[in-house]
Amino acid sequence: MEDLISKLIDRGLGNIIDKSRDPLILQDEVYLKDSQDLNELEERYTKLELSKEQRMIVNDYIACGESVRARINDLSYMAGMRDAVLLLNQMGLIKEK
Repeated sequence: MEDLISKLIDRGLGNIIDKSRDPLILQDEVYLKDSQDLNELEERYTKLELSKEQRMIVNDYIACGESVRARINDLSYMAGMRDAVLLLNQMGLIKEK
């Protein structure tokens, strides 16, 4: 079963994720509102009078947080796919080669 999951990942699971997630994102009212709020907050942030060093620290903090959350999202999606495949296999709906 792990081989099947590895094959799914090797065959571009990332592209599958993007194709199924992107249309949902563009229609999700909560995401769209949060995205608008994020843009407004970014504008306010850029107007703050921070030193170059302070701005770099904040930018690094934001980038690191975004990177961690993106990785968690990817791993959660892969875990969900793995769990779905395992469940379907246990139910006898798919067979391992």
